[in-house]
Amino acid sequence: MTPAHVSFSVGGVSAMGATFLQHATGVPMSNISFAVPLVSAVIGAAMSYAVLRATVTKLDRDVRDMRRDMSEIYSLLRDAMTKIAHIEGRLDSSST
Repeated sequence: MTPAHVSFSVGGVSAMGATFLQHATGVPMSNISFAVPLVSAVIGAAMSYAVLRATVTKLDRDVRDMRRDMSEIYSLLRDAMTKIAHIEGRLDSSST
């Protein structure tokens, strides 16, 4: 599910909720009263799209940084294991 689909879903739910709320309060359903849910849907869709887009961008950046950090940790661990192997080799050769 893309951010655009989620945004449109949030906007649609917002419009339906506003419509049902107006209907429950006794406001007659005319063309003008439907404008409020329509504006609410547009604003809700735009805001949720912006929030989701920012969140996805931030998560992409965080995952990229985490992968780079894991690569550095792997390199440091590999270097440490190589040095430990050299030390063990020196200890074995000096003990015989």
